[in-house]
Amino acid sequence: MFKFLKIGCLGFIGLVVLVAIFGGGNQSSNNSTSTTTTTTQQQQAPKNYTEVDVAAMMNDLENNAAAAQKKYKGKDVKVSGKLGTIDSDGDYISITPDDQFAIRGVHCTVNKKDKAQEDFVMNLRKDQWITVYGTITDVGELMAYTLKVDKFE
Repeated sequence: MFKFLKIGCLGFIGLVVLVAIFGGGNQSSNNSTSTTTTTTQQQQAPKNYTEVDVAAMMNDLENNAAAAQKKYKGKDVKVSGKLGTIDSDGDYISITPDDQFAIRGVHCTVNKKDKAQEDFVMNLRKDQWITVYGTITDVGELMAYTLKVDKFE
């Protein structure tokens, strides 16, 4: 008799654990769905890109890095310039001012999950003139500007 009571209690505890795991999952799933919907809606909102010149950005950085960071970081921009570097893995490209000895510029991080971006990068050639739309994610003296690419033109 004691053995049946023990098995019954363990069975009841196991049932409570299963209900807790699977019963709470529905509420969590609903929250996940609403979060996904909200995120999708935010991504679909059109961005207002400010057109900027790479040479002007570099001039701002050289004159006052702190002011350049405040001016550009987190901003959605449209940047045109000469293609400097193409990463061998296609993870990034760089846009430099249109002068012969430019080393620093705008380091553009490519979204490898976006097939259109990946295909665009595969067809680029050094010194080609390109336009990139994206968000400036970092500003610094060494790397200059880092831009998360939204699209190319």
